[in-house]
Amino acid sequence: MWTKIARLILRKKALLLSLVVLATAFMAYQALDIRISYKFSRILPVDNPISIAYDEFRDQFGEAGNAVVLGVANDGFWTPEGLDTWKRLSDSILSIEGVENVLSLANAYNLKVDEQKGEFAASTVMDKVPTTQEGVDSIKSVFYNLPFYKGMLYSEDGKVELMIARIASDKLYNAEIIRIVDRIRKVSTHFEEATGIQVRVSGLPYIRMANTEKVKKEVYLFIFLTFLVTAVILGLFLKSLRAVGVSLIVVVIGVIWSFGLISSFNYEISLLSSLIPPLVIVIGVPNAIFLINKYHSEYREHGNKILALQRVIRKIGNVTMLTNTTTALGFAAFILTDSITLVQFGVVASVNIMVVFFLSIIIIPIMYTFLAPPKERHYKHLDRKWVIGMVEFLQGAVVHHRRLIYIGTVVFVSLGIWGMGMVHTTGNLTEDFGEDDPLYIDLKYLESAFHGVVPMEIIIDTHEDHGVERGSFLKKVDRLQESLDSIPETSRSVSIIDFLKFSRQAFMGGNPNMYKFPSSTERNWIAEYLPQDQTENPLLRSMVDSLGSKARITLQVPDLPTPLMEELEAEVQKRIATVFDTDEYTTTITGASVVFLAGTSYLIKNLIQSLLLAIAVISIIMAFLFGSARMVIVSIVPNLIPLVMTAGIMGFFGIPLKPSTILVFSIAFGISVDDTLHFLAKYRQELKSNGWRIGKAVLAAIHETGISMFYTSIVLFFGFTIFIASDFGGTVSLGILVSITLFFAMFANLLILPAFLMSVEKWINAKSFNENIIEVYEGFDEDDEDEEKNELPAK
Repeated sequence: MWTKIARLILRKKALLLSLVVLATAFMAYQALDIRISYKFSRILPVDNPISIAYDEFRDQFGEAGNAVVLGVANDGFWTPEGLDTWKRLSDSILSIEGVENVLSLANAYNLKVDEQKGEFAASTVMDKVPTTQEGVDSIKSVFYNLPFYKGMLYSEDGKVELMIARIASDKLYNAEIIRIVDRIRKVSTHFEEATGIQVRVSGLPYIRMANTEKVKKEVYLFIFLTFLVTAVILGLFLKSLRAVGVSLIVVVIGVIWSFGLISSFNYEISLLSSLIPPLVIVIGVPNAIFLINKYHSEYREHGNKILALQRVIRKIGNVTMLTNTTTALGFAAFILTDSITLVQFGVVASVNIMVVFFLSIIIIPIMYTFLAPPKERHYKHLDRKWVIGMVEFLQGAVVHHRRLIYIGTVVFVSLGIWGMGMVHTTGNLTEDFGEDDPLYIDLKYLESAFHGVVPMEIIIDTHEDHGVERGSFLKKVDRLQESLDSIPETSRSVSIIDFLKFSRQAFMGGNPNMYKFPSSTERNWIAEYLPQDQTENPLLRSMVDSLGSKARITLQVPDLPTPLMEELEAEVQKRIATVFDTDEYTTTITGASVVFLAGTSYLIKNLIQSLLLAIAVISIIMAFLFGSARMVIVSIVPNLIPLVMTAGIMGFFGIPLKPSTILVFSIAFGISVDDTLHFLAKYRQELKSNGWRIGKAVLAAIHETGISMFYTSIVLFFGFTIFIASDFGGTVSLGILVSITLFFAMFANLLILPAFLMSVEKWINAKSFNENIIEVYEGFDEDDEDEEKNELPAK
């Protein structure tokens, strides 16, 4: 089959190149419509109970994660100039298209009783900006005597003031959010310049905007750095500009296809999918190295350019296809998860890897047909002293020092297992931001003042219309809020009870000591002073559903790591259970904090499953290729050892298990198996030709594939280290850990795998290899070779 494929590629090169150019042009056109995601990646499936509960909450009570919060320390704030600038900041933000409303001191309301009309009257705390310090002090006194705003617009210690800007729901998840948040940031900078008071900005829209901006910046940065690093390394190794140029042409086209595929599938660029273009470069370059090294080796042997290219396709094409298939399957395992984000990543990455293979096997041989035959300097790198010395060292170690290899392996694996026991799980909204990032600093500042900015919502269903109006139910909600407010990690909770307390305070002349839950009689009095139709009151609509059967309690929590968030959620659930009988009421905890916590746990579980699935699928492929369960063990174990060692490093250095770090194992395993396949394919070929002498076949395989495996491993190692340049902590961890894992994998495939084969010479013999697919692919008979020489002109 590969004989025919080789002839087709070399004889129909004009047609094939035209098809590649046309297809790439189409993908480039598709890439023009590529969109970037302005949402947090949706991890949970839409039919997950937690997803369903959150969607229902938003349908009934409106969007909760739409607030941008701005906090300032009030040193120098309570002055006529300070209040005037604060009001102008509030007005400026409110004037931004897409901002629904702004809540701050500048427009906060105070309730009073209008005896003449017999109803409550709302008036702003600050009717106009005072011009004297006495006027400022009067407003401050009124404001700080309204407990309704305590923990909401001013901190409990009275040292920090807050402004809350809510974004329209139709602007939250598209490019408009960038414009809106950027404008808020600019006007807040004007406030800082005018007052000298630093403005702290946070909130879910702000965090999302920062995520999106960094993704947009880094996707192009990584592509540039990956091109640069791989080009330099290829140049150093191959010492040939034409080899570097041909390789980069392939990966440039691969990158165009990666963007085109994302757009063609109607996906958006997210933090995860932004890694695909640089991954294509890093994974695509090894194809070029193996093909070009084999071409140089073949040409050096007989001096016939076309014959060398045809043999490259026939001898390396099959194995390269298999290695790319195993890598693609490692990514394709994500498709079987229920996470939309992982499925999209798996689809595009796996398809792209196979596309790069076909591009490599078509473009590289065809490009070399147009170039002059290689000169001695082009393949001199194969005979470098240090390269020959490295190969001889590996051969000597495998023959004479296997015991030392095994002792070292046992020691490192033992340390890895020990370190694995120290690995802990985490995951939070700002896990990928550095501690010196302004966003992280502002978030922690506001958390310290208000105990959190991430929403947690509690929904209590009475199962009857107007059930929330019952006195017994309202008392239970008040008891629950008192209990929740005693949790140190949470902000003050807010519900319909706070509206009743605010009304009672107003009814009692504004005395702050009267901000308490009203009695049954007082509630009747309050009801008489309320306007008749309250069904469209936005405050009530945000606290009670349209049927009056469900009540909402909202609170803010810190952006805690997964274990601490789990403890906090369990504590909240425990306190709910002590107040509300589950037989009578249905209670649900939801909100962005709960969804993210569940999503992190769900993603970690799915990534572990996908890794196990990838190992299982690749093991099956190995069994199919080699027809031997023994060979599956010998080929898979050396690729599991690097994973254990990397997990151990994570434990020893305190690197947590989270979505970005678990991804390491699937990526690294799929890539490292490539070298195993290259080695075993050559090993199997040598076995057949030398009468099944395993020792000789192992040494020949090291000599033939060792150089290319070393080159590709170094390219992969440095290719993944470019992710260290990321501003996302998770991407940095991904780059470092994949590089380390592939470095370990290189030694596993060049030392441990050959040592295994040498040691089990009696256990693995000719009977371990049935007639199978790799035998059909790998060889070609002498008749074919003679036909080649007769048909093809010497070049």
